[in-house]
Amino acid sequence: MQIAGFKRSEIFPSGAMMRIFGGLILIAGVLCVFPRMASAQGSGLGTFGTLGGVEPGGQYPSQEYYLALEIYRSGDLEQAIEGFEAALRRGRRDVNGRWIDSIPVYAMLAECYWHMGSLPQARESIDAAMQVAIRYRGWLNKVDWRSAVREGVQVSPPSGLWPGAAAVKRIPTSDRIMFQSGKPLTEQTIQQGGVIEEPNLRAMDIIEIMRGLAIASYRRRIVLGPLSKDDAFIAELTESVRTAGGGHPIANSMAGALHSTARFAHHDDKRVLQEASQTAFFGGGAHPLTAITLLVQASAAAESDNAEGALAAALACVNVAAALDQPEWIGEAMQLAAGVATDKESVVVRNAAVVAANAMQRKSRLASVHCFVAAADAAIKARDYDAATLAIGHAKSLSDRRDVLQPRIDSYGAYVAARLAAGRGEAFGLQATSVVDQAYGSMRAFILNHRVRNRPLVSMPSIYQFALLSQALGTRMGGSTSDAVLNYYTGDPPAALWRRDPVDALTFLTIDRSKALLMRLAIAAEQNDAKDVLVRTDTLLAERFSQTLPMAGRVAHVRALANADDKALSDDQRLFRNQGPPEFKRLRQLVLANAKLVPETVNEGVVAQLGKEQESVATLIALSRGTLPRLAPPRVDEKAPIETLPKRTALVSFAFAGNRLHATFSLNGKTQMWTVNNTTRMPAMIASVLRSIGVGKTRGSRLPEDTTWRKDAATLMKLLFPDASLFAGTDIDHLVIVPDGALWYLPLEMLPMDGADSEMLGDKISVRYAATPGLALKPVPIRRRNPAVGIVASRFFAPRDMEVNTAITQSIIDAAEGSILLPVAGMPPTTMLGIAMDSLIVAAPSVVDTSNPFAMSVLPYEAGKPHAALGAWLQFPSQVPATLALAGFRSQAEAARLGDGRDLFMVLCALHTAGVRDVLISRWAVGGESTAIALREFSQELPFSGMVDAWGRARMVLRRTDLDPQTEPLLTHADKDLERVTGEEPLFWAGYLLSSPLADDAPAKP
Repeated sequence: MQIAGFKRSEIFPSGAMMRIFGGLILIAGVLCVFPRMASAQGSGLGTFGTLGGVEPGGQYPSQEYYLALEIYRSGDLEQAIEGFEAALRRGRRDVNGRWIDSIPVYAMLAECYWHMGSLPQARESIDAAMQVAIRYRGWLNKVDWRSAVREGVQVSPPSGLWPGAAAVKRIPTSDRIMFQSGKPLTEQTIQQGGVIEEPNLRAMDIIEIMRGLAIASYRRRIVLGPLSKDDAFIAELTESVRTAGGGHPIANSMAGALHSTARFAHHDDKRVLQEASQTAFFGGGAHPLTAITLLVQASAAAESDNAEGALAAALACVNVAAALDQPEWIGEAMQLAAGVATDKESVVVRNAAVVAANAMQRKSRLASVHCFVAAADAAIKARDYDAATLAIGHAKSLSDRRDVLQPRIDSYGAYVAARLAAGRGEAFGLQATSVVDQAYGSMRAFILNHRVRNRPLVSMPSIYQFALLSQALGTRMGGSTSDAVLNYYTGDPPAALWRRDPVDALTFLTIDRSKALLMRLAIAAEQNDAKDVLVRTDTLLAERFSQTLPMAGRVAHVRALANADDKALSDDQRLFRNQGPPEFKRLRQLVLANAKLVPETVNEGVVAQLGKEQESVATLIALSRGTLPRLAPPRVDEKAPIETLPKRTALVSFAFAGNRLHATFSLNGKTQMWTVNNTTRMPAMIASVLRSIGVGKTRGSRLPEDTTWRKDAATLMKLLFPDASLFAGTDIDHLVIVPDGALWYLPLEMLPMDGADSEMLGDKISVRYAATPGLALKPVPIRRRNPAVGIVASRFFAPRDMEVNTAITQSIIDAAEGSILLPVAGMPPTTMLGIAMDSLIVAAPSVVDTSNPFAMSVLPYEAGKPHAALGAWLQFPSQVPATLALAGFRSQAEAARLGDGRDLFMVLCALHTAGVRDVLISRWAVGGESTAIALREFSQELPFSGMVDAWGRARMVLRRTDLDPQTEPLLTHADKDLERVTGEEPLFWAGYLLSSPLADDAPAKP
């Protein structure tokens, strides 16, 4: 993708006579506009001659620029912006626009906007600086480099520096180097077009202009990330500053340093690493471009797998920047050093950062506050929390000053403060707002809701890049280039981003990437790549859930990895757990101790204490730099997604992408795909089938008078499965369905397989569901601790007769030996019920608020209690039942307007992520004697047969049983007089959805 660059304007029309005539008119116009200035500056060095223009100061850059630079270094961004804008107004302008003396002004304006958190304005200033350089291409060839070095002058190091910085040898460069510009205005030069300027000779700070262009190149790469790669604009910039250096050695060195920064912007990191080390220093001494060149070298090295050389280059940049009186790079280099350092090296970084911070307090509060934050960051990595506390305290004291405004550094400080709080034992997202919550919330406010004077700003590179990507690609997707870019932006943050800017890495993870994921799915479908469609469907659905969790599921990934049995993990995941951060070993030991808890010793106090301790470790790991295995929910293997699918088991996945429905069918090692176009009416068709069998009807009889609903169901079957032969054979015993959208409310097992009068799908094949392909294909070990079945029942079976309701409830208890009616004294808290029972049946109406699904109370008698909410089931030290039946769950299938499936999807994902292996959940609540019949059989078989077989038998018994309409509260008065009602009616049995992964035993490979 090409980022819009600078396009040179055609000043003169084509044709020789038209060029001359147009040039004369232009000259005459300028003389009319600037008559006084033209006559006043008509001769001598540094004047405009007959063309005129604006040159208020006669210094290049203007004195206002240097004053603004000092304000910027002091840390007051608002005042610095005003100063640089004033410097821009004082810069030279002529008929061509702004001159090269505006380059460093634009570059430093971009730096101000970068730290302020306004990336569009930063990008605008960067591009403006580069456009000027491109307009005056070849300007470096017009410099008289003989005066670049002040011969015989020795430069003393600034006072107050630490030994490493004081030892830096400084080259005594000049800030007044002669520069020749323009050319005689002749007929030939006018015909050539381009920049119009009469011959001039000026003394200028050429090196500062070069430094400004190097800064702009560096920052453009940071702002645009991979979008600046292969950018024609950067290529044109590189060409515009190409020079042999006039044969002067220091010119060659500084020009080479400038070229290396341009190549960094162009993602040519290999050449950057080769050239930066050669051009950063001249004769063992540092020139004004050395600091930015070393920072570019460190940043390029940080992009490599092991970041070799990045730490040394970053620390060298710190020393050089201090020696050159360029403190603006000290903090940024120190932050990078903290990111690339190992645990042992972090001690060195912390010490260096503290020394630099203290030394810079009077000279540059910008550098000082940044270094204190970096010191705390490095101290946390070294697990020196006392030193981190001291450093972050100093940073906060400086940041709170009236004359210091540094929003970006403050967000980095908030990130470090959150990690520090976690290291100190605070946890994320517990019942009471913690220090971690507050610090993380402050960081998120800068990321998502940053405002200056009530004006919303785009603050983070990842958000800005994603917006540019969306604008550039739009709906015109296709090809490997688009797919590669989307793959980058829908994956994990690269290691280099974590090293350089952990706040942006977390931003990268937590921004809404659903559109990009849908685009990748559409590309795979257009290419008819069935395997990729399945993999990308899994990613789309898994991300849909994890994006609702803190830090895009990073804490949940840590919990899942710590809780998982070894055989449930891949080799890479086991290796990461065993050889990853030392905190993982500690967390794993704590989790294993949870399994030894007994009901008699567990109460809310114990749970709160264990939870805070374990959640704090999980939070610290989640906030640390680096990629974590994605286990919440688990993902399919991208290279072999159906390797674990057993023989005679089929997997069907659905995913909506706009008006299209992409489907896959996997069986016996093969996957095929198809696309259903124009699905606008599908939700209405599903709702029609549901209403036909009695779901959500409020008037008249609920039960259908005939079987005409089967005709509509057969139409849906044909729409969803165009190939009728998929299920025609006898080679499928089990079918796992991954629905999406309104398909969550459609019981596919009741669809006729081949026409309205044919056998229903569920009568031929055992059907179960999964929220994602990963949850369907990931084998989950069966944990058996206590075969007891817990039963919770409200007025669900006979709402109007408490005595009858109690009797029915007791009959279910009596049918299952060892079952327990909850609540009962001596039971552990809700999140720990798994240590007392393997199975839990909830026969009570329940709903979920889709805007906050984790607030749902699993048990009705603890409604409203935070520790009993679904979100608490996800947290440590929860020990939840292995199987759970929510027989009274009410989804949006009963609503006047069908929902989007989010209610069922979110609840199932949350329960499986919490550790529940098998879930039975109702799409609509039935209650009455029919539900009692099913639960009575189900609870009796559950401890011995497992959920899949137990529910299969219970449903069979229900469908064969005659029912009394008077005992079915779901039926209306119009149904009460029916002579015969049986459980065969889909209203009574089809609403239950079974979600269960593969068996624990190793599946036979196809």
